[in-house]
Amino acid sequence: MASDAPQPSPDTTGPDTGGPDDPTTITSRFLTPTVAVVSPAGDVDTATAGPLRETIGEQVTAGAVHVVLDLSGVEFMGSAGLALLIAEREAAIAREGELRLAGVPRTAGRALSLTGLTELFDTYPDADAAAADLR
Repeated sequence: MASDAPQPSPDTTGPDTGGPDDPTTITSRFLTPTVAVVSPAGDVDTATAGPLRETIGEQVTAGAVHVVLDLSGVEFMGSAGLALLIAEREAAIAREGELRLAGVPRTAGRALSLTGLTELFDTYPDADAAAADLR
């Protein structure tokens, strides 16, 4: 008998979220049934924050309690991206999970530091390290 419970989605690649000059993509995968890795590549700004939020939401709907946001492919983090991080952190806490950041590049790290957000997030060198103790 098939279960009605949501099943983790397979590896997915989101659509190109920008115009011809913005090759931002978003991929996602599950490391465990409750830990999803979401990986944007390109810019995280006003144009791409919505699709990134949707991708995270899809993973949560499919069973993720914890989300690792792998930022290693991010070239620019705008204010909309920073706001998304705060909102998704609060959502993770509300579901008794965590939002962890992995592979934070210098540009995004600088934005986190300048805004004081480094106090809110633990950062890890890669997604596997970020998820190592999450269950």
